Amino acid sequence: MSVVTSALVLGLIEAAPLVLAAMGFTLIYYLNGFTNVAFAENITFGAFFAVIFTSILGLDFYLSIIPASLLSGAVSVLTYLCIFRPALRRGVGPTEMIILSVGLSFALRYGARLIFGGDLYYFDTVSPEYYAFLGVGVTSFQITALVLVAVLASLLYVFIYRTRYGEMMRALANNEELALASGINPTLVSVLIWFIAGVAGGLAGVFFGVFSFVNTLVGWNLILIVIMISIIGGVGSIRGALIASVVVGIVTSSISLVATPLYGEVLLLVLFIAFLKIRQMRARA
Repeated sequence: MSVVTSALVLGLIEAAPLVLAAMGFTLIYYLNGFTNVAFAENITFGAFFAVIFTSILGLDFYLSIIPASLLSGAVSVLTYLCIFRPALRRGVGPTEMIILSVGLSFALRYGARLIFGGDLYYFDTVSPEYYAFLGVGVTSFQITALVLVAVLASLLYVFIYRTRYGEMMRALANNEELALASGINPTLVSVLIWFIAGVAGGLAGVFFGVFSFVNTLVGWNLILIVIMISIIGGVGSIRGALIASVVVGIVTSSISLVATPLYGEVLLLVLFIAFLKIRQMRARA
C-alpha cells in the first residue's frame, strides 16, 4: 500500500504542471486546429520570467507567479498576432502551420539561449516547508502547485462550458463563418484564448522550474509528452487533457518508484503506441 499511495501522491504532484501545459496546448488546438509546437517556449519563458523576478529582482516566489504567468500570456498573444494570425488569414493549412510553429520555436529558443546562455538556473527562494501526506513527504511549493491546478482547472472548465465567452470560443472553433454572422469578434476571442493558454503554459514552466532547474530546453523537453497527453485525452478536449495528465503522472511515478525514470518514459511511449493502435482499429470497425 505504501508504494500505491506514494505513486498516487507523487503522480498527482508530477501531473500538476502537465495539467496546466496540456490545457493550454489543447485550448490553442481546439480554437485554431493545428499543433502549436512553439507552445514549448511559453513554458520556457514562464520559467525564466519567474527566475528573473525571484533571483534578479528579489521578489518572493509566490508573488513572482503572477507577473511571470501574465508575461507568458503576453508572449503567447504576440506570437498569435504577429505570426499565426497572419498565416491563418492567408489560408495556410494545418501542416504548414505546424512547420511554421516549429520554426518559431527554434527562433525563440535560440534567441533565449543568446540572452541566458546554456547554463542551468535555479530559483533563489527560501527553503520550502515540508509536510507528510499519506506517508509521503511533500513541500509547500508542491502543495501550491496542486492547489493552483485544481483552482485553474475548475475555472477554465467553467469558462469554457458555462460562460458566454466560452460559448463564443466553441462557436468560433466549430464554424467561424456562423460565429461571424452571430456578431462574435473572432480577433478578441482568439486573443483571449491565446492569452489564457499562454498563462497556463507559463505557470507550468514556473512549477517545472521550481521543482528542478531552468534552462532554454525546459519547454522543448516537455512538448512531446504534452502532445501525447493531448492526443490520449482527445485532441481539443479540456476534460480529456486533465484526466490524461493525471494518468500519465501516476504511471511514470509508479515506474520510477521501482525502476529508473527511463523505464517509465519507455512504458509511456509503448502505452501511447498501443492506444493509437486501438483507436485506429476501432475507427476501422
